[in-house]
Amino acid sequence: MESPNVLVREMRLAAGLSQRALAERVGTSQPAVVRYERGAATPSWETLQRIAAACGRRVKIRVEALPDPHQVELAEGMLRLDPLERLNGLRRWARLRALAQEAGHDRV
Repeated sequence: MESPNVLVREMRLAAGLSQRALAERVGTSQPAVVRYERGAATPSWETLQRIAAACGRRVKIRVEALPDPHQVELAEGMLRLDPLERLNGLRRWARLRALAQEAGHDRV
């Protein structure tokens, strides 16, 4: 994600606005816009939303899950196996799981 100062500047330039024009639309001062763009001040979420709206934009935050590096490593290892090796590995895992369940360890 871009930093707020980069977002403010990119949105303003894309909208073709001067710092003064953006400040007027947002209801703030031109020096405040300068501070936001330089990173000397960080706009609040509400102010960032107002800046975006003044530029004909909308700011959205999206959270995405990252893959667990350990799981990626395991998957890559499995893909290096030929089909017979994968099948044998699955059989061993199924036996281990059954033994663990018999012993009362459900989380295998």
